Amino acid sequence: MLRSRPLSSVLAALVAGLAVSAGGAGAAQAAEIQLANGIGGQGSSWRTDGAGFASLKFGVRFVDLIAPYFIFRLGYGSVDERLLTLVQLGAQLWVKIGIVRPYLRFGLAHQHEETMAAVKEDAFGAIWGVGDGIRHRGGFEGALGADIPFKTFKKWEFHALIEGFCTGFPDPRGPAVYGGATAGVGFNFRL
Repeated sequence: MLRSRPLSSVLAALVAGLAVSAGGAGAAQAAEIQLANGIGGQGSSWRTDGAGFASLKFGVRFVDLIAPYFIFRLGYGSVDERLLTLVQLGAQLWVKIGIVRPYLRFGLAHQHEETMAAVKEDAFGAIWGVGDGIRHRGGFEGALGADIPFKTFKKWEFHALIEGFCTGFPDPRGPAVYGGATAGVGFNFRL
């Protein structure tokens, strides 16, 4: 019960901030298609385990506030020399501070982890999640980040992004926690 009070306070503050942000926006805005790519790094709860990755994120933002999204990451983990393939579905919420758009994201994650030796035997199967030796893992991810617009042209808005994230997997077949950061560029196209 004591733990729920701080969490409920944080959620109440977030909802209030989003309501103020949405209320200040005036009339509802059209939806936007969003696409962004990035590169990043992460560590895990395994000692000396580091990983680099590339990512692709797709979403559709409604009312300038919320977007369902899809993320795909492909990376390499140093412990056990393993390929990391992550797919994620979730929702992202924004506020607006000047031109900067801070956001909070939460999603369900599915990650494949397999040794590079198995990838060499069947690269196609490894990328698509049907190769031998794949550990299929389900979990959750939360992230805090910001979109920073740098160019607007008609219905297009180009932005840089930076974020920090934490991914958790409850099963014991790999690291329980990954934490890292992503930097990238993307665009929004207003419909």
